[in-house]
Amino acid sequence: MTKISKWFAATTAFATLAGTFVSVAAPLSASAATKIKNPFPVTVKSSKKAIKGGTLQFAEVSDTPFVGQWVSSLSTEQTDADVEQPANESLFWTNSQFKFKNGGPANISFDDKAKTATITLRKNLKWSDGSQVTAKDVEYEYEIVANSAYGSSRWTDSFDDIVGLQAYHEGKAKTISGITYPDGENGKVLKIQFKEMKPGFTQSGNGYFLETAEPYNYLKNVDPKKLVSDAKTTTKPLTTGPFRVKKIVPGESISYERNPYYWGAKPKLNGVNVTIVSTAKAVASMKSHQYDIYNGLGNDQYKQAKNVKGYTVTGNQALYFQALYFNLGHYDAKKSVNVTDRKTPLQKVDLRKAMGYARNVAQVSKKYDNGLTVPANTTVPPVFKSFWDSSVPGYSATQNLKKANSLLTKGGFKWHNSKKQDYRIDPSTGKKLTLIYLARSGATNSEIVAQNYIQQWKKVGITVKLYKGKLTDFNSWVSMTTDPTADQNWDFTDGAWSTSSEPSQTDLFSASAPFNFGHYTSKKLTALLNATNSQKSLKTSYRIKQFKKYQKYVYDTAFVIPTKYEINWTPTNKRIKSYTSAYGNAGTTTGNWWTTAQLVSKKPLTK
Repeated sequence: MTKISKWFAATTAFATLAGTFVSVAAPLSASAATKIKNPFPVTVKSSKKAIKGGTLQFAEVSDTPFVGQWVSSLSTEQTDADVEQPANESLFWTNSQFKFKNGGPANISFDDKAKTATITLRKNLKWSDGSQVTAKDVEYEYEIVANSAYGSSRWTDSFDDIVGLQAYHEGKAKTISGITYPDGENGKVLKIQFKEMKPGFTQSGNGYFLETAEPYNYLKNVDPKKLVSDAKTTTKPLTTGPFRVKKIVPGESISYERNPYYWGAKPKLNGVNVTIVSTAKAVASMKSHQYDIYNGLGNDQYKQAKNVKGYTVTGNQALYFQALYFNLGHYDAKKSVNVTDRKTPLQKVDLRKAMGYARNVAQVSKKYDNGLTVPANTTVPPVFKSFWDSSVPGYSATQNLKKANSLLTKGGFKWHNSKKQDYRIDPSTGKKLTLIYLARSGATNSEIVAQNYIQQWKKVGITVKLYKGKLTDFNSWVSMTTDPTADQNWDFTDGAWSTSSEPSQTDLFSASAPFNFGHYTSKKLTALLNATNSQKSLKTSYRIKQFKKYQKYVYDTAFVIPTKYEINWTPTNKRIKSYTSAYGNAGTTTGNWWTTAQLVSKKPLTK
């Protein structure tokens, strides 16, 4: 049931902190420190007989309301993806290794010689109002991504591989010449002409083409600039999944009913209720057995949640990484390109590296995250076994204040008072080195963790202040890191990603990626990213080598510093007949878990 795409992860894996941190005495190698083992079953089943119908209660644990954007290319937040699961469905099914397979709402096939992909929609694939899903609906998603008037954050260089899409993006063409409909706009077939075939094409989440559709006839008369806020995309959406929206209380809850036009098996549940539950109230509501599924609990809550009677926990290695981003430039929206031009001492690589070495990430992970996170060494999660490079040391496995101090001195950041060593001086200004930390709220101990890190940086003479003296809520944080017109008076921040199921990182760090919110670019980085997606990389062994070169470059330049990997874990009430955290559609017999979900009692079980 896991949806695979790139989303901002709403909750960072911070745990309850207490006491004082100390440096780790014995260094760990990156491979040892980043080794993570799933302690949970991926799938659980009940031997009890299922009841007929029933309504499943789903708790999305979050301290901020969901945005509720239903157009995929206008949505950026994991919370939206989570709360929309019962009604949204990707066009394509995938296997457990994230590769496309036939049998879903649409099939996709490739002709390497002709350099085309053909998408064939099911004849009975309909929107939740009974209208047909057409080839134009698939193409319309590309228009939303490529036309800047819609304000999508998902445009990247990767789309330039589709013939004519760059010209459409730049306003030089009114239509996308490389996307055609063999059976007409209202037909069920769409053909995409590429400039070249890419190694990641058979893998979901590759970023070269889209995997969703939007109801063109329903949305076509909405002003592009207003589409993101229109009721048709926020509270009255058309969807294709097993359930459809019955009622939305904006930001708070969604009630779903069966979608009578769903192409697949009829859902066994009568409905689903999704509710936002704050982190402070989540475990208490578990103890009173209010919900069947708790999605998004923080790792700090694991000890309290794991033994609540009536629940079992499933889990899986997460397609996830957390990282420290440095604000090094800006995003030029007119040219759709990042520019590394910000006047900041963080342009010095020695300072960036020092900030990485000075943090005590390993202690936070080991002592307070209940074994559910480990320090990260690269931005490629270890779940991509072949592509992840365990030999890269990273900065988070071991706090190294001595090395941090040495790097700062080497970079010209001298102590204000060499004897007292109270703070360092920024050589470019001659003033106290002071940086602004855009730290997020979201976990119960976010404030304590942020203050802890500030104390670690202070130890090496870096003075850090929170943005406006406090933590920033998740929705505001997303706006500040993705909207070029938002206040950019911050120097660094923690980002967390639920990553795509294709290891390419072009969508996150390329020169044109709006999600590259550190705005770091270089010819070398572009070349490395391109190499991982080149024709030569059609040969897997070559691609693996390029990925390892890329990860080494990230380490050497420290334009972003990987922080943590983690395990996804989900408590589910024992009245659910069967639940899986498996990736892709391999975990169920019919492909979509929501069609098979059943309950074994009328109310959540208490033991």
